[in-house]
Amino acid sequence: MTSTTPPVSHLPLEGVRVLDLTHVIAGPLATHQLCMMGAEVIKVERPGDGDGMRASRTQPDQNGVPPAFRALNAGKKSVVLDLKVAKDRDHLLTLAKSCPVFVENFRPGVAERLGLSAADIRRVRPDVIYCSISGWGQTGELSKLPAYDHVIQAATGMMAMQGSEGPPVKVGFPVVDTATGMSAATAILAALLRRAKGDTSNIEIDVSMVDSAMLLMATVYAQTIATNAAPPRVGNRGFVGSPGASTFETADGHVSIAANTMGQFRILCSIVGRPDLALPPYLPDGLSNNDFLFNLASPELGSELSARIRKLEAAEFERALIAGGVPAARVRDLHEFLTELYDKTPGLNVPEEPTALMPGFRSEGALKMENFQAPLLGEHSKEVPETA
Repeated sequence: MTSTTPPVSHLPLEGVRVLDLTHVIAGPLATHQLCMMGAEVIKVERPGDGDGMRASRTQPDQNGVPPAFRALNAGKKSVVLDLKVAKDRDHLLTLAKSCPVFVENFRPGVAERLGLSAADIRRVRPDVIYCSISGWGQTGELSKLPAYDHVIQAATGMMAMQGSEGPPVKVGFPVVDTATGMSAATAILAALLRRAKGDTSNIEIDVSMVDSAMLLMATVYAQTIATNAAPPRVGNRGFVGSPGASTFETADGHVSIAANTMGQFRILCSIVGRPDLALPPYLPDGLSNNDFLFNLASPELGSELSARIRKLEAAEFERALIAGGVPAARVRDLHEFLTELYDKTPGLNVPEEPTALMPGFRSEGALKMENFQAPLLGEHSKEVPETA
């Protein structure tokens, strides 16, 4: 007898519709993660240029889907609506009836003025999970302030921690936007789990760039509160403060080393031909191989170690450290990483196009791994049914 039971989907969000009123990076990254887990994401864009990341006017040769846009919007459906026009707003509310998740990243107060607040959406979809993403949160005197990634890095102290001297330095990619998108996706998944457990209460999620930045800096944040003092600039040194945890100049590049334990440091010193650097007077006597060398870096020890490492060739030094069990990596640019290391990861290959990138984890059968196309502006305006 042939079974008629349909195959079980391993995509956790298959059948979940997400109404996505976000743009640029943080919001689209959040809904990108949901899309990769099987959700149907309906991206609502303004007429004309759509999401600013399409760069339609500044990169006209890209047809509105440049690489940065494709990376976060592949697999979504694009619908063009002018939310200041009653007819289009009504169409959006009709779409919202079929969407258990609603995500927006307007400046606080804008959604309410448009008639698209959480209360407005609940009138058409009482069980909606309503997620708002902003720079400074939905409440408080700072909530109305505009925000971009490097502005939040500056405001929260993140920028002041980078480097070791000279002017403040921002992280080299939009790290706060990225963390904010991840926080929003996590919060939405938690809310969907609440619904699955029978929670029928109103769910409104407030995700801010400021809170996400603080999460990224949780350890130094806690230390700052405990000491009532700003953290020092540590440059490329490791967080532990071990003399063997830093980024060292070699004869032809740089190698970042994490010899945090006494055992790892002994191996490092042996490789560079100075085993005495792991002995008194440079380090205390009696330390076991498992002891972490917390805050034992000193200028004298650093100078002696650096002088030896500057004579070594980076690639060979990296290989020797790894063979000895010391975490280390030659400093590569992103292109070198993708071509030299990432493609060697079992089961993974660098895609030819930035489509369907993974949401930060690997789970066989639980992610959409196909190469999806990013939608043209308004490509699905006439195709998306008002019911799922």
